[in-house]
Amino acid sequence: MNLFEKIAALNAKGPFRAERVTAETALKGGRHPVLPEPQPNAVLGTPLQGAGDAAWNQWLEQQGKRADLRDVVIGVGCFWGGEKMFWGVEGIVGTSVGYAGGYTQNPTYREVCTGRTGHAEVTRVVFDAKVISAEEVVAIAFENHDPTQGDKQGNDIGTQYRSAVYANSPEQLKTIEAAIESWRERFAEKGFGDITTEVGLLADIGDGHYYLAEDEHQQYLHKNPGGYCNHGPNGVSCPTGVLG
Repeated sequence: MNLFEKIAALNAKGPFRAERVTAETALKGGRHPVLPEPQPNAVLGTPLQGAGDAAWNQWLEQQGKRADLRDVVIGVGCFWGGEKMFWGVEGIVGTSVGYAGGYTQNPTYREVCTGRTGHAEVTRVVFDAKVISAEEVVAIAFENHDPTQGDKQGNDIGTQYRSAVYANSPEQLKTIEAAIESWRERFAEKGFGDITTEVGLLADIGDGHYYLAEDEHQQYLHKNPGGYCNHGPNGVSCPTGVLG
């Protein structure tokens, strides 16, 4: 996308849709992950791995804690601000940033930013289901970004900035889909358009993988307090715990 196309997209009303790559046209990627030995979260002190990884069992044992750990992958545009919104929330024990929903194996940040990998910039949120539900986790995201803009968020343009929620089980997906459907009227009442969020099972979107981003992007706004962030309350309340 050239500069003039980006300007036109920024000035256009309603959602923007960029050209999508396919499995055949996407960049091929590399053989090795960009973060082969992830260090603990710089804010929370917890593993960057997913909820089912052995690193979490070791952490729970060291802390003498018991928990029902689950995770969900959420895209709200630039992942720097997306990750920050989950810190300090009771029941959320881990976050990391990465890439999901695309086709390129082990993508780099530079590759994702070309729009030729198919990935969205996302945050993987690890939470204790005994304390907070997947529905409540997703509500935080929906109250702090605009899920009606298609492939843009604020001044960021491209498929990598699309709103997305990737569940990790059919049961979790069903709950999230019902919650988002119940929030559509709330957004309409506040003058927003229709919700364009890409929702599905992580395993069914793109190549089905979540790839950790480079170390410099992990907890970026903690490491760079004055860094770029375009996320914040959108004025919409997304009630939870009311679904049958």
